[in-house]
Amino acid sequence: MSEPVKRITKEITLTIGIFFDGTSNNAVNTKTMLKSFTDSKYNHNAPDYASILEKYARDKLGISGSSASSYTGYYTNIYWLSTLYSQKVSAEDYDVQSGIYIEGIGTQTGKPDNILGQMFGISHTGIIAKTEKAISLLTDAIRYALNTMTKKRSCTTIIVKCLQFDIFGFSRGAAAARHLANRIQLEDPDIISAIRQGVMGIIFNGARSGKIRFIGIFDTVTAIGTPLNGFNLHSADTGDVMLGLRTGVAQQVFHIIAAQEYRFNFALNSVKSAWPELTLPGAHSDIGGGYLPVTIENLFLTRPLTETVPYEQPGEMTRVYRQAMAQLQIMKESPSLALMLRTNNISAETWSDSRLFADKYGQMQKRIYAALTMRQRTISNHWSRVILRVMIDAAQEAGVVFNQIISTDNELQLTDELYPLCDKAIAMGRAVRRGLTPQPWCQHELNLIVAKYVHCSANWNTITLNSNTTFHGGASPIKSISFINRPDEQWIRSVYNMEGKKV
Repeated sequence: MSEPVKRITKEITLTIGIFFDGTSNNAVNTKTMLKSFTDSKYNHNAPDYASILEKYARDKLGISGSSASSYTGYYTNIYWLSTLYSQKVSAEDYDVQSGIYIEGIGTQTGKPDNILGQMFGISHTGIIAKTEKAISLLTDAIRYALNTMTKKRSCTTIIVKCLQFDIFGFSRGAAAARHLANRIQLEDPDIISAIRQGVMGIIFNGARSGKIRFIGIFDTVTAIGTPLNGFNLHSADTGDVMLGLRTGVAQQVFHIIAAQEYRFNFALNSVKSAWPELTLPGAHSDIGGGYLPVTIENLFLTRPLTETVPYEQPGEMTRVYRQAMAQLQIMKESPSLALMLRTNNISAETWSDSRLFADKYGQMQKRIYAALTMRQRTISNHWSRVILRVMIDAAQEAGVVFNQIISTDNELQLTDELYPLCDKAIAMGRAVRRGLTPQPWCQHELNLIVAKYVHCSANWNTITLNSNTTFHGGASPIKSISFINRPDEQWIRSVYNMEGKKV
């Protein structure tokens, strides 16, 4: 007669990784769209790929403009982190990770994007709603991880000695990550209930709302619009979103922020002084990801101005042209714009619309426009792959386990010129986390990065061309609505500390 199998008791640490994507970023919608082109003749590295995606969304899905944003963008670093996050359970492991991906603010999987969430970060697709969704998925994530472990160890009695979280977020998703961290630290009843249901039938000796091992955030932009702040996205007022990260909220927090983000509506919510914060070259989505592999930028760098002049008058002889030229001189003296101007050709251009009319003397008149422009600028999204590695290094230092990026991950590979820059960026992150001053970039490195990999997110709209390739319009009397990507004053980004004070 065989002896009965002896049961053993093992204590485990269960870690739940929660990944909050950015505004208008939804990996499932992106994947659905890109799959439609997998076997087609279209190359997603082609510069015109954006227009192809927009046309497909309009013709096949019946959505366009801001409603299609999550279908016409690309994967972010939040998505890549969620796919690389190790969730393997083996018979030898007693520390287990399980992940939850939360689609970005303003998006829902399989649906058109929501304007209230996109514009103001509120409503059923807003920042707080996304933390509610994460909590609603928590019970199943815990059960799945524990059931998987139990099946691997049929003769083992498992005791959960610790349940902890790794929380990642980008943009408003970073604000959601910070809000959720506060809910965990404040022992939110909904979180306690979700954990209790998840560990039901298992001995649980951990903190009742869990604890946080690591918070990794990319360029926090809360930009909440509420009736109380006049729907002003630039306001320090974040409504009910809790952004402060007090001592003890996590074992480690690491924030990577964008050096070339200047938009008025993208004020930064910093964690500096309380937690390590690393500034790296890039605009907002160069840091968090989401740009298509190749982008061609045709942009107005100044607000298009207009005046009525005699039909025969050359554009270069107008008041608005002289104003544009004066702005060019001012921009050349701006420290914020020095790199962009040094590595790109900026021009003062004039154009007129096709409408002609006579003044009271019968003389033919035209409406003429002028602005500074930046044209045919080709930019790669590969810099975000460097930022991804910097965040992974910080998370691994805190104990987070990721699968290795392998050579077949073509969408995550670095070009040869980026390897030394990546090593330097990682070293800079390590220095900041140790309270040291990182080695700065040299001028050659910055010129290379900005010229090839940094998008110009702040602008006075994309240049629109008529069928005959001439400019179309561009001027608008309503700045707040017509120019949502306009730069902040003097192209200097507004920064708020964790107390909501401007720094």
